[in-house]
Amino acid sequence: MKKLFGKISIIEMFRVLNRSIYVGERYKANMSALTFASYVTGILGLVLIITNIIRFDPLMLLASVATLVASAACAFCTTVLKNREIAILIPTIFCGVAFTVYTFTGIGEGVALLWSLLMPIGMCYFVSVKYGMLLSVYYSVLFSVVFYTPLRENLSIYYTDSFMRRFPVIYISLSIFTSLAMYQYHKNALLEIDYTERLNEEVKKQTAVAEERSKKIEEMSFQTIQTLADAIDAKDPYTNGHSTRVSIYSVILAKKLGWSNERIRELRYAALVHDIGKIGIPDSILCKPGRLSDVEYDIIKSHTTMGYEILRDRTQVKLAEDVAFSHHERYDGKGYPRGLKGEEIPEEARIVAIADAFDAMNSNRIYRKACDTEHIRNELVRGKGKQFDPEYIEVFIELFDAGMLKYDSEADDINKDQAVKQQSSLLRTAMEQFVSREDEGILDVDYNEFSRLYEYISNIEKRFSHPFELILIELNADDKHGFDEQEMERGLKCMEQAINQSLRSVDIVTRYGMHFLVILVGMGSDDVQLAVGRIFREYYKISGGSSFIPGYKVLQSLHM
Repeated sequence: MKKLFGKISIIEMFRVLNRSIYVGERYKANMSALTFASYVTGILGLVLIITNIIRFDPLMLLASVATLVASAACAFCTTVLKNREIAILIPTIFCGVAFTVYTFTGIGEGVALLWSLLMPIGMCYFVSVKYGMLLSVYYSVLFSVVFYTPLRENLSIYYTDSFMRRFPVIYISLSIFTSLAMYQYHKNALLEIDYTERLNEEVKKQTAVAEERSKKIEEMSFQTIQTLADAIDAKDPYTNGHSTRVSIYSVILAKKLGWSNERIRELRYAALVHDIGKIGIPDSILCKPGRLSDVEYDIIKSHTTMGYEILRDRTQVKLAEDVAFSHHERYDGKGYPRGLKGEEIPEEARIVAIADAFDAMNSNRIYRKACDTEHIRNELVRGKGKQFDPEYIEVFIELFDAGMLKYDSEADDINKDQAVKQQSSLLRTAMEQFVSREDEGILDVDYNEFSRLYEYISNIEKRFSHPFELILIELNADDKHGFDEQEMERGLKCMEQAINQSLRSVDIVTRYGMHFLVILVGMGSDDVQLAVGRIFREYYKISGGSSFIPGYKVLQSLHM
C-alpha cells in the first residue's frame, strides 16, 4: 500500500479526489454513462416491483419503488437539467440510506445486503471516486459495527452466523482494492487532463503567435502594395489616390454583391495595382494635357499588357495579373487588349472596370475637371451592357444613388494626416522589403543598399510630402595632435556607436570611407541641428575626449 500510494497523506489524497476528472469529452462520456446506469437501475427496479407485487413482499416492494424513483430522478438530471452535481448526489444519498435500512431490517431475508458489493466499483466509476470511496468506508464501518458487536444478536434472525463473520471481511477487502485501483485511475486521469491543458495552452500560444505573424505579414504586404500603388499614382499629380479610390469602390461593390471576405481581400489588393503597367509609360505621354495622337494612345493602352507581364507569377494574389490585364475590356467586346466579351472577362476585372471609370469621371484630370453628378450617372446608365456588366452596374448605380460612393475629401485629409503620423513605420516597413531586415534599431546598411533606399525615399517623398534630410558626418584632426590613423579608427567606431544610440529606428546610416552618410526621415532643415547635436554629445561621452573633432554638412544629393 505504501509503495502504491507513495508518501501521499490523507489530506493530499482528498485534495486529489476533490478535483473532478470529468471535463470536456470525458464529462460527456460520464453523463452518458450515468444516464445508462440510471436506465438499467430503473429497469431493474421495475422488474423488482413486479416481482415483489407477485410475492406480496411490502418491504421489498417499497425498496423497489424507491430504486425506481431514484433512477428516474438521476436520469432526469442528466438528460433534462444537464446537471451532473445533482445527478451524482441522488444515487449517493439513496445508496447510503437504502443499504443502512437493508442492514438493520434484513429485507429479503438478508439477500438485499449482497447488492452492496456492487457499490465500490459502481459508485467509483459511474458517480465519483471520492463518493464511492466514502460510501465504501461508511459501509465497512457499518457492517463491522453491526456484525462484530453485540448488535449482531438482534440480527441473527436475518443473517447466519457464518455470513456475519465473513461478510465484513469480504466487503472491506473489496473496498480497499477497489479504492486503491480507482484512486490511481483518478490520479492518472488528472495527470492526463493537466498534460492536455498544458498542450492545449501551448497550442493556443503558438496559434496566437502564428496568427499575429500572419497578420503582420499581411499588413506588411498590404503596405507594400499600397506604397507601390501610391508610387504609380505619383507619376501624374492629377491621379494621386486613384488606385486607392478604385480599390475602395471595388470593395464596396463586392460587399454589396455578397462576396466572401477572402475574395474581397484579394480584390482589394488586385485593384490597388490595376494600373501598375503605367510605370512603363513615359511621363510626357501620361501627363500630356492635350489630345493624344494615335501612337501615344496605343502606348497608353499598352499599360494593361505591361501590368500583366509585371505581375505574372510574381504575386500571391493570383487574380491581380488578370485585373491588370483585363480592366479595360468592355462587356460588348470592344475593349482592349484582347477584345474579351461578357463573361469571358474575369469578374474581378469587370468590377474594377466600373470603379476605374467612375473615379476617372469623378476626379479632376489634367485635361478637364471632375464631371457633375448627373453626367456621371448618365454615363454609368449608358454603359450598361456595353462598357459594363449589366448586373454589376445596376448594383453600382444603386450605391451611387444612395450616396455610398461619395468621396469624402475631409475624411481623406484626416487619413492623410494619420498617414503622415504613421509614415516612419510605413517607410521602415517598406525599406525592410529592400534590405530584408527585421531588427528595431537604426537601419545600418552598406553603401549600395543606402543608395537604393535614398532613391526610394526621394521618390515617395513627393507623394507623401514627407521631408527628409541627407547629411554627411566627418571627423577632423585638431591642429595640436595632428593625424593618427589608429586614433582616427577609434574615433570612427565611437561615432558609429553614437549615431546608432542617438537616432531613431526609421533613420538610415552607412559608413562611406572616413565619413558617415545619414538620412534623417521626417526631418526638415530646422531639425537637423538638434539631431546632430544629440549625436555629437553622445560621441564626446563615448570617446572620452577624442583628438578628432566632429563636423557635418547638409547634402543636396547623394552624388557628392
